Amino acid sequence: MSVTDPANNERLLISGSRSFDVELSPLQTGAFARYLSLLSFWSTRLNLTAIREEESVVRLHFIDSLSVVRLLSPAGNLLDVGSGAGFPGIPIKLALPDKPVYLVEPRRKRANFLRHVTRELKLTGVHVIENRVESLADDELPAMAETIARGFSDLPGFLRVSGDLLASGGVAVLMQGPKGSTVLDEIRSHLPDCGLSAQRSIRFELPFGGERRTVLTFQRSCGSE
Repeated sequence: MSVTDPANNERLLISGSRSFDVELSPLQTGAFARYLSLLSFWSTRLNLTAIREEESVVRLHFIDSLSVVRLLSPAGNLLDVGSGAGFPGIPIKLALPDKPVYLVEPRRKRANFLRHVTRELKLTGVHVIENRVESLADDELPAMAETIARGFSDLPGFLRVSGDLLASGGVAVLMQGPKGSTVLDEIRSHLPDCGLSAQRSIRFELPFGGERRTVLTFQRSCGSE
């Protein structure tokens, strides 16, 4: 991974986070810098991300992940489905330290990387689940306040697990690129069977590059079990 100016990376992170109403302390920005260092070291060995420049990782992974923090509860359980290198779950955890986060990743090497990051950053309340989304029902997991997926391909599977694990009134958050409304049309028919209803469709651009994003949210029916 191409190393850039650490001070510039920090400025980008702080400014970009503020554009989504997230204020980071020096302790939090230091944790992000350590996370970036771990990604830089392990990325080529484990093919963690196709993005190779640190500045781009800050913009397209860290800030993108933090864009949804304002949609989440500060301390409710969060399930990150298909976490990969930890996005968006780990940045969300760094921004909301009291929030229990469950990182679902079926690939062993990546799951081990997530465990390594959790240890290195001394994160508490982070649980790495090495399992496939269709097998999550076999795990004894608590009810979730939110589920989230970013760049996840099995959208019906994400909706099913959200319907199974969300608490009544809980919210499923689906992070997409510019074609989010098309995705909504594709998955709308799955919502009733999962006990979910479409809630919000939020469109925005990432700072510094203007990449278009769409975030879709779905609410689990109150009283649905």
